[in-house]
Amino acid sequence: MSDNHKDTNYDIAKAEADKVEAQIIAALQEGLSFRVEAGAGSGKTYSLNKVIEWVQANKWNEYNRKKQNVICITYTNAAVNVIAERLSNDSFILPSTIHSFAWNAIKQYQSTLLNIIQKDESFQPDEGDFFKVSEVRYTLGHRYKENGIQYLYHDDVLKLFCSLLDNAKFRRIFTDKYPLILIDEYQDSYKPIIERFIDYFIATKKGPQFGFFGDAWQTIYQSNKACGVVEHNNIKEIKKGSNFRSAPRIVKFLNDIRPELPQKSAIDDFEGEVIVVTCDDYSGERRTDRNFKNELPAQELRNRLNGLVNGIKTTTPSIEKLKVLMITHKVLATQQGYERLLSILADGLRDKQDPFLLFFMNTVEPIYEALCTLNMQLLFDTLGIKRYPITKKAEKTKWKELEQSLKIVRTKKTIDVLNSVINSKLIPIPPQLEGYLKLYHSAPETIYSSDTTIQDFLELEYEQFLSAMDFLYPEAEFSTEHGVKGEEYDNVIFVISKGWNQYQFETYAPMMNETVSIPKGKEASFERNRNLFYVCCSRPKKRLIMFVTLPIDFTFRNFLETLVGKNNIFTYTQFIDKLKTIDIL
Repeated sequence: MSDNHKDTNYDIAKAEADKVEAQIIAALQEGLSFRVEAGAGSGKTYSLNKVIEWVQANKWNEYNRKKQNVICITYTNAAVNVIAERLSNDSFILPSTIHSFAWNAIKQYQSTLLNIIQKDESFQPDEGDFFKVSEVRYTLGHRYKENGIQYLYHDDVLKLFCSLLDNAKFRRIFTDKYPLILIDEYQDSYKPIIERFIDYFIATKKGPQFGFFGDAWQTIYQSNKACGVVEHNNIKEIKKGSNFRSAPRIVKFLNDIRPELPQKSAIDDFEGEVIVVTCDDYSGERRTDRNFKNELPAQELRNRLNGLVNGIKTTTPSIEKLKVLMITHKVLATQQGYERLLSILADGLRDKQDPFLLFFMNTVEPIYEALCTLNMQLLFDTLGIKRYPITKKAEKTKWKELEQSLKIVRTKKTIDVLNSVINSKLIPIPPQLEGYLKLYHSAPETIYSSDTTIQDFLELEYEQFLSAMDFLYPEAEFSTEHGVKGEEYDNVIFVISKGWNQYQFETYAPMMNETVSIPKGKEASFERNRNLFYVCCSRPKKRLIMFVTLPIDFTFRNFLETLVGKNNIFTYTQFIDKLKTIDIL
């Protein structure tokens, strides 16, 4: 190699990452419990997988001989499946959610569990028969009693696990069975369990070795008793100082708000951008309603955000992915035009549980797309058939008529879409929907959901469903800020707005770089705002655009100018005009 060779960003970041991986393996070999503090984009999953590979290669004989298992606890079933795919069927490493792990650890102690739930009224179900409880089970996470069996709620399992951890005999058995426990996304772990792991095992240097992987600044589920940062003198802290996601300018921004965990960008081909777009050019009246005081009127916000989105999309390559992050689902629904539907279905919309929504999303819209694009395979898959559904000229005519009808009624009411499908006699209607349609005609005043009648519900504009479905698809352009943890996108528009009184970024963000001090008693609020702000700002690979829809006071402006520079702060009008001068070719 030439003496004139200059290491690239990637070379430097990769060398740093390799040093960290060596530190992690050294901690494993020494039997130390450790915490890998992995900031955004640093490759936490890569480190976890490297540990799993090392344990498989170096501990197989020892753990198999002793009939011991290594547990890898992660936050979701999807993450469990990803880890399981890397393991052999007979592996002694068991990936699991904390609920499944806790239940498997305690389920054989039936007499102890029965004794606890019978003495503690908080475990008593609100529904069920009168048989005496003789067995405890955990299946669907719904608490009830049936035929002498008490089924547990999700949190019941965690609380019972804590109770057994308080028992010295159980801890000895537990230690013999699990010599090493790896915890992914440690910061979101159930705090009472982590406290017991520390008090009973780590502090005493007795029991399992623990490896914690995560990032304390990405704790955004405090309401679920998330533990946040895990610290103890007997836990070796290992910081990951590379960022393989974001361009150098974005990483510099992240370092400026988090100097205690500095990162080096591994990106060489793009410097990156961090820009602030304000609404200082708006002089009209602002909102006065609760949680939205001083916010732009809804239509003005919609227009400006749409203009910003279109401007970014027309001045960046079409292959680049854009994501718009908004504070709450309600604000997003207002922006996208399905606020009324959300108010009726509430969590049933977000969780995709409404039967009409599912029918439109999984049947009607895919069939319409198949007809419009002549995608017969999509039509087969949606209808669940194997034969070609159009074998005669008359059948072809019927499908064409359905396509033309849907094109028209999709701009009308929901009931019009349903009638179009029914009249075509080409698509089976689920029995549950048929029941509601009968009520629509015979008893339209019947309440469907949230004090809304079946008539009012089915006479909603179908556009509300179309807009909601756009949000629910994985490739949705808009998302709530809580919904993108762990994700990454080329370009991100982070909307700093009103809508949820737990988040006031304009107030708390300046406390991150100590522009202002944290008021006494507001530490939890600061941490909550800081963490979500960091999560949002660390999603982009190339461009971060902070769109501030609120009036900006001196303190917040000073904070923004310090971080991005005056030359990178524009009013909405200025920024749109600037975009018009850009030629992506």
